[in-house]
Amino acid sequence: MSQRNTWLEVDLGAIASNVSVVRRRIGRGAKIFVALKANAYGFGLLPVARAVKAAGVDALGVGSVDDGVRVRAAGIHGPVLVYGGDLLSQATVSLMERHELIATIHDVASLRACKRWVRGSLDAMVEVDVGLGRLGFDRDEVARVVQLVRDSSRLRLSGVYTHMRVRAGEDLGALRRQFATFKAAVALAGPVPIAMAASSAVLDIAPGMALDGVDVGRAVYGLLPRKGGALGPHLRPAFARLRSCLIAVKEPSSRQRSLELRSLRRLGVIPFGRAGGIANLAAASVLVGGRGARLVARPSLEHMRVDLGRHPAARVGDEVVIIGHQGRSQISLEEALGEHPEVPDTAAALQVAESIPRFYRSGRRLIRSSGDLEI
Repeated sequence: MSQRNTWLEVDLGAIASNVSVVRRRIGRGAKIFVALKANAYGFGLLPVARAVKAAGVDALGVGSVDDGVRVRAAGIHGPVLVYGGDLLSQATVSLMERHELIATIHDVASLRACKRWVRGSLDAMVEVDVGLGRLGFDRDEVARVVQLVRDSSRLRLSGVYTHMRVRAGEDLGALRRQFATFKAAVALAGPVPIAMAASSAVLDIAPGMALDGVDVGRAVYGLLPRKGGALGPHLRPAFARLRSCLIAVKEPSSRQRSLELRSLRRLGVIPFGRAGGIANLAAASVLVGGRGARLVARPSLEHMRVDLGRHPAARVGDEVVIIGHQGRSQISLEEALGEHPEVPDTAAALQVAESIPRFYRSGRRLIRSSGDLEI
């Protein structure tokens, strides 16, 4: 699959704008942590990290120690929280200490590992489970754990945080109960540098839960619902365009047509198939020459076929847009995901294989993530 033929276009201007939307919503008193887990939701760890830092966020959150090391190796400074995604060992604790990353202490084993393996000093945040049922201490354990961190000569308490469960259609009562549980746990622990409970989804429906800091991902990438929320209507999508091109155009004879293609008079082929992620992303049609063109048959590993019966002028090399604008026409990300209800919006860019290049738009410039190619 040629890297020149297919790519995902990411709008860094939209990401910066979305950071500003969050800042206006929470004010200057709360810190913004931006979630960069899963390769920044598939948009690209380092380009997004640089963009949000330039936009003025206070801290980054990464899904692994390795990602934290990559951020530091790229020369990006400031607080970097490592979520509880790694089994802590001598090696991982040493890396966090060496690169000045913030560890997450979410259970007895992670607390013991940090205390055992740190040699100088290590910043740490304590995670609380208020109902998500994933990682974190129960409310009644938090005060004791926080005190153990305070008592350690080698650990520095950076704060306490939680991830609250937010379900579509659920009333605010369940969220308020989780929030109250977290605030009670923090109160028992005494003053902490940062108390953080609000995610993007929380801020969208309950912006008053910002506390000392917010941990936002979906909002920064423009992935909240466009209607009804406090943030969503003001956000711009970072997922700008997913595009490919025609690498073959043919008018197959009746003997060359399979049963699925029997009615086609003109056929196009694009170099974007199942391996690239089209099976989990594409709507029923793509855009060719600013008009819809139906996808036909099933994708193969590296190719997909397009009905060009209504596109007599289409030629090899013409752009094909799977998601995004082409001329005055558009296939929105929401429209495409409507065909794939099993794919959450948070995983949209992750469906585009890492082998597909990411290009980054900043103003009128479109560059590769390495900065070595401008088109």
